[in-house]
Amino acid sequence: MAKTGVLETDPRVAELKKELQRLVKSIVEDDDYSVEVMDRAREALCSIKDLKVKRSMSLKLHGPHSFPEEFRCPLSREMMRDPVILATGQFSVQFLGNQTDG
Repeated sequence: MAKTGVLETDPRVAELKKELQRLVKSIVEDDDYSVEVMDRAREALCSIKDLKVKRSMSLKLHGPHSFPEEFRCPLSREMMRDPVILATGQFSVQFLGNQTDG
């Protein structure tokens, strides 16, 4: 069996899995199942897949320093240690201080 993880605790996934089990059981046990049942089973499976893909993509980190790209100062390209939000965007106070020191 697959490892359990954060995706398993998502109530949407648990609900989709129950629905998928019910639909697959109906397909396997009933000789007279409809195409609609098969379509609903496919949709449930695709929804589970989409949630898993979105979750795994949100966990991926960028760059060799293992932190999200949003944490990089757009000027220095270094990880922001004391970020502030300016009208022009988000910058590191440390880098701004270095630029304004004469």
